[in-house]
Amino acid sequence: MNYQLSIEEIKKRELHILLEFSHQCIKHHLRYYLCGGTLLGAIRHQGFIPWDDDIDVMMPRPDYEKFIKLYNASATSEFSLLSSSLKNFTRPFCKMIDNNTVVISYYKNFNTGLWIDIMPVDGLPDDLHLVKKIYDENTKYRNILKLTDCRLGMGKNVFRKWGKYILKPLANLYGTNRCLQHIEKNIILYPYEQMNYVAVVTNGLYGIGERMRKEEFENPISVHFEGYSFPAPSCWDSYLHGIYGDYWQLPPLEKRKTHEMKVYQIKD
Repeated sequence: MNYQLSIEEIKKRELHILLEFSHQCIKHHLRYYLCGGTLLGAIRHQGFIPWDDDIDVMMPRPDYEKFIKLYNASATSEFSLLSSSLKNFTRPFCKMIDNNTVVISYYKNFNTGLWIDIMPVDGLPDDLHLVKKIYDENTKYRNILKLTDCRLGMGKNVFRKWGKYILKPLANLYGTNRCLQHIEKNIILYPYEQMNYVAVVTNGLYGIGERMRKEEFENPISVHFEGYSFPAPSCWDSYLHGIYGDYWQLPPLEKRKTHEMKVYQIKD
């Protein structure tokens, strides 16, 4: 019989995944940094944002690719990786999975173990108009990808609930591989090593605000998260302002939402 985890137990399991991820990065001399809501939580709360229930990290593209190859070669039974390059995931980033859990999502039609998200950081051009075009294009194809594994009949409003019956078959017809190819084409056009600016591009949710000067991004500082120290980019303040605005201001109560999912610990 499986045991359902509470929100606090979910956070402890996710922290456990993060510590294993950090251990592997230190072992293999790979760079990584807290990002998104996890970095915001570290700065503002020294841990999880109270109503948040996930962990995000980012890695320079060269380190990201090495991590997938090295970790997959020495994977344990406790953890595994999901990645498009491993042909077991249809998103332009990676998930590190706790194999002793299973997640049932309200909106998504696939079930995995509990995870942390690992985002590749890629190069961006100096021209802000080109940067905006890249993010706009990627958003379009990511929305198609989301439709391919959505649950039919589930949605936050009537349009989303019933519109999926039309949009999901069209998204599947277009295909996940074609979407990923479009999203990742800028990796070749703007290679990380040659650019002055970098960001989470393939799965960037915030647009131009995510962009960082590479020299500042690559200069890590230490931040505290749930009693442990983790690296963050030295430009953390401008990065958080770029994606959240006044990040010290707490959002209204109606926007303090967790992922709508149930998590179970697998028992023999």
